[in-house]
Amino acid sequence: MNLNVIIAQLRQRAPIFTDGTVAGAARFQVLPEAANLPMPAAYVLPMDEQPQDQASQNGYQQTVEERFAVVVALSNRADERGQGAASNLDTVRRALFKALLGFVPAEDYDVVAFEGGQLLHLDRARLYYQFEFSVQYAISTADTWIPDRNAELPDFEGLNVRLDAIDIFDPNTPAADFPGDPNAYPGGKGPDGRAEGGAIINLPTS
Repeated sequence: MNLNVIIAQLRQRAPIFTDGTVAGAARFQVLPEAANLPMPAAYVLPMDEQPQDQASQNGYQQTVEERFAVVVALSNRADERGQGAASNLDTVRRALFKALLGFVPAEDYDVVAFEGGQLLHLDRARLYYQFEFSVQYAISTADTWIPDRNAELPDFEGLNVRLDAIDIFDPNTPAADFPGDPNAYPGGKGPDGRAEGGAIINLPTS
């Protein structure tokens, strides 16, 4: 998923963050040193992806849960213990829920769901709290190598069908042809290694 879509949604739908105070980052470790946005600020970070089992027997169908985080930076200058900043988390949480929960970030994606939250960092200047979200998307055959492989296969020109029947129903089958085989008797059971029928089918090519 392109996390710029989440950033744009927060900028448009979460008025608690003034214009320009929502950005992206690759990981939290860089934020305390590099983050200088006016507070409150929000940083959208990628997390992990958890795929389910591949479900198709003749193609490809797989559901993946993708997780991302919104790390919120709140001012902590008025209270080094963090009580004042922590009390603002409920307001921030409501704003994030209003902007993101139920949002569909892209085609083939499900809705965004809330996964939890945790305190990341607290110093004399800032409190960093991480809100975690997930969204599911589907991988289909069209997303894989399979269509390219199929396009490179030669044309299917025909088939040769040979039938070795289980129930032969042939009273003329001589048991002597299959010594020691208890199933080899007139009108007996197959398959016996001999084809009782078949067909050659040629298909037109374009």
